[in-house]
Amino acid sequence: MIFIYSFLLYLISPLLPLYLKYRGKKNPDYLLNWNERFGINLKTPLKKIIWIHAVSVGETRATIKLIKLLSDSYPEYQILITNMTPTGRKTARNLFPNAIVHYIPYDLYFSVRKFYKTFKPAIGIIMETEIWPNLIWQSKKFKIPLYLANARLSYRSYNGYNRFKYLLMPVINQLKGILCQEENTLNNFKNLGYTGDLTIVGNTKFDLELPENFLSVKESLNKIIDNRKIICFASTRDGEEDLILDNIDLSLDVIYLIIPRHPERFSLLAETLEKRSIKYIRRSQNKPLAKDDKIIIGDSMGEMLAYYAISEIVVIGGSINDFGGQNPLEAFFMDKPVLFGKSMYNFSKIAKDSLDTGCAIQFDNIQNLKKIIDDLLINDDLYCQLKNKCKLFMDKYQGASQRIYDIVNKDL
Repeated sequence: MIFIYSFLLYLISPLLPLYLKYRGKKNPDYLLNWNERFGINLKTPLKKIIWIHAVSVGETRATIKLIKLLSDSYPEYQILITNMTPTGRKTARNLFPNAIVHYIPYDLYFSVRKFYKTFKPAIGIIMETEIWPNLIWQSKKFKIPLYLANARLSYRSYNGYNRFKYLLMPVINQLKGILCQEENTLNNFKNLGYTGDLTIVGNTKFDLELPENFLSVKESLNKIIDNRKIICFASTRDGEEDLILDNIDLSLDVIYLIIPRHPERFSLLAETLEKRSIKYIRRSQNKPLAKDDKIIIGDSMGEMLAYYAISEIVVIGGSINDFGGQNPLEAFFMDKPVLFGKSMYNFSKIAKDSLDTGCAIQFDNIQNLKKIIDDLLINDDLYCQLKNKCKLFMDKYQGASQRIYDIVNKDL
């Protein structure tokens, strides 16, 4: 199976540069460091390597505690972090200045082989459920203990895997261990026929820590807002900004901080605000709000915790329209009441648990959201009730990074 897969991928590989060129039209960062994606001109590291793969921003941020544990315990090793997206790569560079940050190679046989021959990782940890057959298969050949950590396999995904399990499971069974977020994932992998080590460790996204630059970034943002009250719309998706702008009350003595999910949409939001004659500033301008400014465009990377810290209320983007929501844990970590819509299927367990704990409110539609925000701004008791339960929620589910560390460090 792996031979046929590799051959088919080889046949379509000439299309990959065209794909990068296409993506580069919207985001020029896709045109940078392309050699890493093909395993070309890689630099041999000076130290032994601990390798962690995190596909994008959320997965990268979820490694902070684990990387700290590994770095502190094994200073003779260097951390190699691989990403798939430019935003993930930028986040990794900001968070881990002493690490090697690199794109994961495309799952081509020779690209993966060159990657392993160059870095020779002592251990590999793939965050979440990223299944790349060549990457996994060749790890065994190069005698690299490879773990799937923070693994999540929903019932829907399980059904998809189950249709092809006779093709997939010979690959997945090359993994040294699968470290699961919860029991359903463990049972799903067991039912698929995984024969390696299966353990429930929890979700590392709860194990948040403040980055080194947090205080300086927060201070910079405080100078911009000058004690104004902030309502944050985080990680908004296409079409949601228009709904927000149609329904927010610009007469209120508050500033609306809108942070589009994708950087290529920062300028699109600015154009929308100009067409609507709404006064705004961009975070990247780093200048104080004028008296008539009503919107801040959060057009920076790696500052989400500081954005939450200066906000009164956080509304989770991707949940207003049907995008499945975004991760709300960083807002809870900052003790901020969180509001999200009906579409949170990508974070369904976190959404349910936070609602059960009482630190979040789910709204039915954009009009209902407006009413909830108005209530929170005038009802101090309700606001404090939500705020005080954030720490309770986070404390209850922390510790996954330590449990992963306790397992993988036996291979170092």
